[in-house]
Amino acid sequence: MKAKRLLATCLMIAATLTATAQKHQTFKGVPIDGKTSAFVNQLKQKGFQTVGKSDTLTGTFAGYNNCEITLLSSAQTDNVYGVKVQIPMCAPLSIYAEYKKLQAALTEKYGKPVEQTHQDNYTPKDDDFVSALYKMIADVKESFAFPYGCAFDTGCGSITLNGSWIPSECGGGFVIMTYIDNANNNLQQKSIYDDL
Repeated sequence: MKAKRLLATCLMIAATLTATAQKHQTFKGVPIDGKTSAFVNQLKQKGFQTVGKSDTLTGTFAGYNNCEITLLSSAQTDNVYGVKVQIPMCAPLSIYAEYKKLQAALTEKYGKPVEQTHQDNYTPKDDDFVSALYKMIADVKESFAFPYGCAFDTGCGSITLNGSWIPSECGGGFVIMTYIDNANNNLQQKSIYDDL
């Protein structure tokens, strides 16, 4: 009986050490892990404020004001597995310029992107892109996704970078960064597959 109890205790300690040792993707220095409410509280301590729903916050990120932070969490467990940041831009040219600036910073920190996408599978010159972007806005007059994107492997997860344009009287676009934690995203995917 004592041997069984000792074995159970050892297994519990081993499981605790494994869970503690597991590294998670971070956002603003906070590991992307745990329940939504606990993660929100940690972000509030970093100066973010909740807006309406408890999984949406606003604040300053990477020097950009009025960013919208949306937490991605499992419907089954309420564990956070990702964070989506929308950095507001007031002009289409700003989206491109800030995308390039953030891409350079992420490349410096994490190395070359593991994935890149380009409209029509070719890389136009900067002037060609800007002309095409203005033409698209003038001609289409509707929302569209930014025609470039890239993804970085951080070792514990990934960061994707892209953008979008939403037409309005004063313009309205975003550079979008999405942080995904590998461990919790895998658990979230497994719970979806289990439901199917």
